[in-house]
Amino acid sequence: MPLADDAHSPTDIAPAAEAVERARLQADVAEQRVRLAKEELRRARKRLKEAKREAKRARKLAAMARKDWKRARRQAKKDGSAQSVKSTKPVVRRKSKPKSKRRKSVRTSNARRSKRSARATRAARR
Repeated sequence: MPLADDAHSPTDIAPAAEAVERARLQADVAEQRVRLAKEELRRARKRLKEAKREAKRARKLAAMARKDWKRARRQAKKDGSAQSVKSTKPVVRRKSKPKSKRRKSVRTSNARRSKRSARATRAARR
């Protein structure tokens, strides 16, 4: 029957302590990796937000430029200078996006209302 002192000799304790220390260091490294990943995610979110803001600014500028161009074209047409109207490049028109279903339901309800009012006016005329 082995003694209790024989089970835990000083040579056995050192490798066990090293294993515990190694595991603790690995856990610290893993925590640091998590911290770095979170920081990178925050930075990426900030970059995404800034890119969205920049896209919004670009869309606004493009809309203003289109409005200015249309305004100038209408003014040139009004002034009667046919040369400036012909010199403008034709704009390639994009296909419009399909309307949302919600808009269709609003339109149908408006159409129903107008039909009802038309019926009511017809009935009042009779």
